[in-house]
Amino acid sequence: MNNNENIASQAGQLRIGEKTVNRLGLGTNRITNTKESQDLLIKAVSLGVNFIDTANVYRNGESEDTIGQTLSPYPADLLIATKGGMNGGSPAQLRADLEGSLRRLKTDCIDLYQLHRIDPSVPLKHSLCALKELQEEGKIKHVGLSEVTVSQIEEAQSIVPVVSVQNEYNLVKRQYEDVLDYCSAQGIVFIPWFPLGGLRGDAETVSKKAAQVSEKYKASAQQIALAWLLARSPFILPIPGTLSIEHLISDLESGSVRLNKEDYEQLANI
Repeated sequence: MNNNENIASQAGQLRIGEKTVNRLGLGTNRITNTKESQDLLIKAVSLGVNFIDTANVYRNGESEDTIGQTLSPYPADLLIATKGGMNGGSPAQLRADLEGSLRRLKTDCIDLYQLHRIDPSVPLKHSLCALKELQEEGKIKHVGLSEVTVSQIEEAQSIVPVVSVQNEYNLVKRQYEDVLDYCSAQGIVFIPWFPLGGLRGDAETVSKKAAQVSEKYKASAQQIALAWLLARSPFILPIPGTLSIEHLISDLESGSVRLNKEDYEQLANI
């Protein structure tokens, strides 16, 4: 394989605001300020990864800091998404979280800022109005949500446009089928976190079935799991995380796997 080959593009593309991104991104919840992590980020971008997801709480801010130190100034086509509000959704907390992210990511505007969790002690309207205000100040381009229901998305949409939803979803955890279907119908990008969940012993039936299907495609069970997600909806944007360049390349190569209808349905009906 050519080291400069844009293998991330094999998964197809979708739009988030004014940017078009490849449908296999990179999750960075384990990224720390080491040469290994820096090399991984540089390699990911060289392979066509142009959607990188992080959060202010990942490694106590070290994930954001490493991304900022390694990749800033960012290429025009690279979309950095981060999150705030994990430790509270008050307007003051969200502003403080955002200011910290801007500093660590070495930017003056976040492409996609996601409300990490809805704070049950703060009315959702207050949190979203705060994000809308920060958007109007030019510090946020687009707003996303995480771990939400359909009704919460609808409430949020009445306050500020929501371009993405990040909920847990994979071959095993499918409690958000209705949210995914709603997002697909509305043209909202759905970002499944922990996209490879269930393949490491906690769901033996799924692991065995994915392994069986993988033999037919000469792929790994992990690649089949990602290929299934990509086939589930054109609005899905998986963000597998890794610290290994070898695993990164393997994840991106799953974008070339095209499941036939029978195999897709077998996995869907486990």
